[in-house]
Amino acid sequence: MMKIVHIQASMPPSGNAAYRLSTIMRNYGLDSYVLNLMPSFKKDNAYVNVAKRGRIFGKIVDYGVKKIKTFRIRKNVYFYTPLPAIGRDLVSMSLIKEADVIYVHWVSGLLSINNIENLAKTGKPIFFFMHDMWTFTGGCHHSMECEGYHLSCENCNMFEWHSFFPCAHLKSKERLFSKYSNLNFISPSRWMASCAKKSFALRNKIVYTIPNVIDETIFKPIDKKVVRQILNLPQDRIIITFGCVAGQDNPYKGWKYLEEAINRIDLDNILIVVYGSGYNQETVDNTKYPIRFLGRVYDDTMLSLICNASDLFVTPSLCENFSLVILENILCGTPVVGFDTTGIPELVKTGQTGYLAKFKDSDDLAKGIRSILNKEITFDMGQYRSSYSSRNIIESHIKLINQYLKIE
Repeated sequence: MMKIVHIQASMPPSGNAAYRLSTIMRNYGLDSYVLNLMPSFKKDNAYVNVAKRGRIFGKIVDYGVKKIKTFRIRKNVYFYTPLPAIGRDLVSMSLIKEADVIYVHWVSGLLSINNIENLAKTGKPIFFFMHDMWTFTGGCHHSMECEGYHLSCENCNMFEWHSFFPCAHLKSKERLFSKYSNLNFISPSRWMASCAKKSFALRNKIVYTIPNVIDETIFKPIDKKVVRQILNLPQDRIIITFGCVAGQDNPYKGWKYLEEAINRIDLDNILIVVYGSGYNQETVDNTKYPIRFLGRVYDDTMLSLICNASDLFVTPSLCENFSLVILENILCGTPVVGFDTTGIPELVKTGQTGYLAKFKDSDDLAKGIRSILNKEITFDMGQYRSSYSSRNIIESHIKLINQYLKIE
């Protein structure tokens, strides 16, 4: 049986995509494992925590190097992770030695260029599953309007003054990726695949597109009254949900636009439910409707209940690759309002799954919210349950792997 190993920095909620892919691969009979690089829970022998393998000296060096490389970065504006100096070398692990195929997920800041090259030297097929833009930039996870990664990442606008590290990192990635033909790249969205193909680092590589996978036996419509009773949420309120890790403090998630839009809507019975982050007094003070904070959610069943309890999910994100939280809500029958940007239009279709608002336009976001709540827009998730079925997505992975291994 083919053995697949997924390398991931952390586990749910931030590592949900890798965890779900491995779990569903196992459900379909593949021998799939996750190597988790940071301290986290360990469910069973299919999820191996290698955090303890890191030497204290290496951790100290990497921490110091990171501080140097991120000196004078613009705080609270950008998400930037430099390449580590030492990182974690995994090739000696028995699981890596036994693997037929290796998937590299979100590992920024934990695997150095040498670590990745040592994996490539094994000759095993390696698929980088790109959950953001870090793989092909000089260190940013989302470039926003910047297209510096197309050429060199020189004069990176993340820093208060010139830093050569982004440029050096991008060149290191390009040299590595060009050197090894067994390094392959997968994007869950067509939008990011297009960005990757334009990048300096991946200009000579093939970029495949396979969506993130979700277990549709968990994320499905459930009676709203029953779900609200389970979650102790009021039956007589219009519930609007917003969900992401770090929530309102994450500049990419655009909370301020939702706040502005909500404050322009005049209805008496709205309740805002925020999950993925904890209580925030400033948010409460600036929003005219009551807010319920549910904190971080680690369980897919609980996530499904929250999606089903909602009348509307709003994602005012300024950039999304392939948003799991959007698809979770759509598969549960909850319409979504979001901005017409990056990968969001691949899931949110006005008149089908919700409403696409003009980018950074709080008025249009409010218009979309009203349209959904007033039932002016129809909702049809039928084709999405088929297009994004776990069977179809796993079959796409198997087809790609077999194509690479030349298995009929």
